[in-house]
Amino acid sequence: MAGRAPQAGFTLIELIIAVVILGLLGAAAGYGLQNGALAFVNTTNSIHTLGKLRPASERLAREIREIRRDPLTPAVYDIATMNAATLAFTKADGTGVTLNSAPPRVTLAYSAPAGTHTLTDEVNSLTFAYYQVDGVTPATGNSDVAFIEFELVLTRDGKSYPQRATVALRNQT
Repeated sequence: MAGRAPQAGFTLIELIIAVVILGLLGAAAGYGLQNGALAFVNTTNSIHTLGKLRPASERLAREIREIRRDPLTPAVYDIATMNAATLAFTKADGTGVTLNSAPPRVTLAYSAPAGTHTLTDEVNSLTFAYYQVDGVTPATGNSDVAFIEFELVLTRDGKSYPQRATVALRNQT
């Protein structure tokens, strides 16, 4: 028989080794892609929640700054309810306002035009604290309150995002 031409190709062992190496590289790439996608989703959720936290906090502070002094007793702020979960007061223009926490929502209600609006819908807690003019001593009523502090905590996917602000009441009549 005449000489055989050498056959070109890979042996079975070489093919198995190549497939195993490609499988390991694919698994490593998949793991990296999965972690990247998870980080993207977590970051997107955080940005979404923080996007709700900031405007809600700013609106709370803006409304609280508008508390008027009682026209009949100028030494007293016109606050109807001041507890840890609810703050009800009258603004300088005579509009009644109620800020209330009922997780998962914080609501803002007006007397005129009557309506209740949701400030945010991912609330874990909203607490109000009331302080006298020294900023440390708790206020005992609407006659000695000078600062109102609130802490708004939003929660999403088990992560908490707190925001605390202290608002000085204005000396308007």
